[in-house]
Amino acid sequence: MSGVEEKTEALVLLLSGLSDRKLRAASLEGKFSGMGMEEIASILNHICQRTKSRELPYLKAYHALPELLRSPYFTREAILELRAVARQRDYAEVFRMLLELPPQKVPPLGSEGPEDPLLKDLTLGHRKSLAKSPKMKILRRLLKDQDPAVIRSLLLNPRLTESEILKIASLKPTSPGVLEEIFRNHKWIARYRVKKALVCNPYCPPSIAVHLLKFLLLNDLREIIQFEDLHLAVKEAAYQLMAERNGKAD
Repeated sequence: MSGVEEKTEALVLLLSGLSDRKLRAASLEGKFSGMGMEEIASILNHICQRTKSRELPYLKAYHALPELLRSPYFTREAILELRAVARQRDYAEVFRMLLELPPQKVPPLGSEGPEDPLLKDLTLGHRKSLAKSPKMKILRRLLKDQDPAVIRSLLLNPRLTESEILKIASLKPTSPGVLEEIFRNHKWIARYRVKKALVCNPYCPPSIAVHLLKFLLLNDLREIIQFEDLHLAVKEAAYQLMAERNGKAD
């Protein structure tokens, strides 16, 4: 086992004892602060490669990476440097996660506000307040709201079930920011059907969709490859992952 592999193994074991991905991301940020970009890129690549075997400790570490890359340590300059290292060393998955690709589809202009005639004249603050309501009739009307702040409040409402979350995650057209709120919610992104709904939504940012592919079953990867509306980067990543699981990767 190489030095990078040993260091990655130790990091992953440490992270597996932490309760959620935000804590794991913060721990990784602290560990990376004393490393150079080449070492960081190597560790990230090793995590990506080991995650393909679906080992739980590595899946937990992998799931913290998007949160890590949003941390203050990874400035724009740091991301560009890390991307250059990943390209030079042919760390394809690390390079892909650092790309800022637009979604396959974007909502039409002027679709930021709610379509519901009873909600469209309400202020943002009023709609955020309504998202905390115990009344399901009100909450269901907010499921199509296109402001991420409203959806963030809505996702925290204990009255919502997976069925309502799936309606938000599957909505088309929708704001990529709304889908990102679901991705960042610790409770709901843990649900398999929610992960799949985000991946299958062409309005989802490709970086999120590609990240979630590793958590999907082989049959779902096959299905995703056939979807015409999805971003090419998502379908290519799904195909590569499927091939690797089938033992057909080069």
